[in-house]
Amino acid sequence: MYGLGVVAGGAIRVFGTAAGGIALALAAAVAWGQTDSGKTIRLVVPYPAGGSSDVQARLVAHGLAERLGQPVIVENKPGASSIIGTEFVAKQPADGLTMLLAAPPFVITPYTEQKLPYDVKTEFAPVTLLARAPMVVAVGASYSGKSLADLVAKAKAEPGRVPYGSVGSGGLGHLSTELLARRLGISLLHVPYKGSAPALTDLAGGRIALMLTTQLDLAAQLGAGSVRVLATGAPQRSKFLPDVPTIAELGFGQVDLGYWFSGIVMRAGTRPEALNRLSREMAGIIKRPEVRAKLDVQSVDVVGSTPAEYGAFLNAEHARWAEAVAIAGLKPR
Repeated sequence: MYGLGVVAGGAIRVFGTAAGGIALALAAAVAWGQTDSGKTIRLVVPYPAGGSSDVQARLVAHGLAERLGQPVIVENKPGASSIIGTEFVAKQPADGLTMLLAAPPFVITPYTEQKLPYDVKTEFAPVTLLARAPMVVAVGASYSGKSLADLVAKAKAEPGRVPYGSVGSGGLGHLSTELLARRLGISLLHVPYKGSAPALTDLAGGRIALMLTTQLDLAAQLGAGSVRVLATGAPQRSKFLPDVPTIAELGFGQVDLGYWFSGIVMRAGTRPEALNRLSREMAGIIKRPEVRAKLDVQSVDVVGSTPAEYGAFLNAEHARWAEAVAIAGLKPR
């Protein structure tokens, strides 16, 4: 159990002897639930173990276990573009004991899948946005153009013929590139791949002209000097690529592309007191210097928003990706 005045094992510590202090402690205990003391909290990750999302989840789970005084475990339930893990959480009771790590597919699949076994807008409650990571516009080192303006000029001269790669139709890279192309007034040729490795190999080898992805995915190629980043799709420059301008700085208007990495949601109906407390605790965890240092390795910016702030963010994301799916001409499958 956790809450003001509640310690591990379910005991209530009263600070002072005033009746008001006792009332506050009891209210905090009730806010989390009288029967939850010592129960295990699950953080479901709808992706395989060992990936960047999994690493973030385990950092948060470890910190929560320390701060709450009860077990917090990570359960990996990968598959079907995160649908399997998300459905699992949607079927759990709203008792505050099951969380879901949400990433962009959480707000993309409602527009690419014809029938989902849940409704992300009504069956989940936002807790906090953990981290952001902008998409970047990358080209091979041998690409002859020096700037995004050169790339745009080439695409306008050869409409529909400049190839770009993505990790599958309907994915974040595909939709982000189509959204960017619409904003830039150009038409590109989509080349889908079955995984990031072959796509990045072809990008470095010059077989595709560009790719929108995260800096984390490009780490090996950037280190080897086989790719270059022309621009970042975020409102501000990345602290990890301080010399790379944003798309807006280059004169192409404000474009926000995939500028988030992970967040936490729970079942709708979970008590607001639990949502708010978890939000505060996780914000504190990810802002610890030792945790931020581990997240810096992934080239992500920590956030730690309130439930209300994350809810507004998700609403905006729904609108953005619904537009992107329409631009890409995708029909729900």
